[in-house]
This record gives sequence, structure tokens and C-alpha cells, in this order.
Amino acid sequence: MAHDAGRDQAAGQHFARSLDLVKLGNDRQLGIHILASMSHLAHHQGKSADAIQYARRGREVLARGPRLPELEARLLAMQARGFAVLRRSDDCTQLLTEAERVLEAQPVEERSPWVSHFDEGSLANEAARCLRQLGDLTQAERQAERVIELRPGDRTRSWAFGQLILVTVLIAQGRPDEACAVAQEVLDATQQLGSYLVIQQLLDLKRLLEPHRGTRVVAEFLSCLDEALRERVWLYQWLTQDGRGDGTALEERW
Repeated sequence: MAHDAGRDQAAGQHFARSLDLVKLGNDRQLGIHILASMSHLAHHQGKSADAIQYARRGREVLARGPRLPELEARLLAMQARGFAVLRRSDDCTQLLTEAERVLEAQPVEERSPWVSHFDEGSLANEAARCLRQLGDLTQAERQAERVIELRPGDRTRSWAFGQLILVTVLIAQGRPDEACAVAQEVLDATQQLGSYLVIQQLLDLKRLLEPHRGTRVVAEFLSCLDEALRERVWLYQWLTQDGRGDGTALEERW
């Protein structure tokens, strides 16, 4: 929740504390899950080397006992994201392929109730990010469309992230008009979604579309986007008046 509210420093502290506390219990899966989450957070903070190390630590612990495919696939995907940033395309592709294979395996033990699901849609989301980073836009588009296909309408946040990845791929492919059509769907579907991460990605989208403002479709969408951002940034600041959020940073970027 802290991460989704833009409080990554607090999120890191929560994860570190959780990793200490989980040693007092007997839930090996939860400890591995925390390492995977720390890897995810490190990626958002631009710390790819740390992200890779957290994922490796998780895989080492997982290898000592019964393997849970969902956890193993997530750790492999986290490593793959790190290698994508480092432009190690062969290593990244190999890890994604292995994650896909692992995810098809039957679990040896039941998943802990404290461990989040990691399914085909989750893997497709990570693969789309990796492939976009590596410049393989055709495959990135295919994976982003798979996320959208696999995410039902009631999972608005996950669906929106898949759509937003697709939008960035379409812009990179020189298809800004199509990107605007998809982005408009995101704006319409996320009006009630109070997520710092969604707002952050919408701000990134505005930056990516600015060079294409000369076309009518893009100009009209940017006008709608500006209005939506004005409302959402204001609402986010109001909701975080206690100062624990990052509303000021959002406003500066907007």
C-alpha cells in the first residue's frame, strides 16, 4: 500500500522489517515472497543490480525445499527485468522462457495464504516491460495485449497497467493516434482509482505524447489528459495532507 501511494522509502522499511519478522514464523514461502517484492520495489527505484540480487536470494532459498511454480516464475521475471535494463537480451529472454515453463508445472506444496498470485497475466506484464526495454516492440505489443486479454474488467488496476504498457509501445512504433484511443479507455476506467502509480504513468504518457501534439487526435487527447491529471493530482494531494504521500512531486512533474 505504501508503494502504491508513492511512499517507496516507507515500503522498503516495511519489507525489511517483514523479512526480519518472518524468521520467527515457519512460512518459508512468505520470506521468498518478500524478497520478490523487494526486487520489484528496487526496479521502481532504478536499482537494477539490487533487484537482481534480491531475486537471486529468493531463488536460492526456494531451491532448498519444495518449489512453488508461482514464486519461482515471479523471481525469474524479476531477474529478467534487471537484465533487460542492462541490455543483456539473451539472459533476459532465457529467464522469461524459463519462467513460462516453470509456471506450467504443478505445485509440490500449497501456496501460502500470504503469498500473492503470479499467473500468466502477471508474467505477460513483466515480459512486456522487458521486451519494450529491449526494443522488441512487436513482441512487447503481443505480451501487453495478452495482459489485457487475461485481466477481467473487475481488476481495473492490473488491466490499466497492461493498457498503459501497450500505449507506450504504440507510441514507440509511431502510432500515436492508436495510443490515444487506448489511453482514453484507461482514463475512463480509472476515474475512481486512487493509485499514485497510475497517475505517475499518466504523467509519463503526457511526456511521450508531447512531440506528437501537432496532430489533431493527440492534441485533443492531451487536453483531456491535462484535465484528468489536474483533478487526480489535486485529489491525491488532498488524500495525503498528512504529508506521507508524494503529491508535491506529482504536481512538479505535471
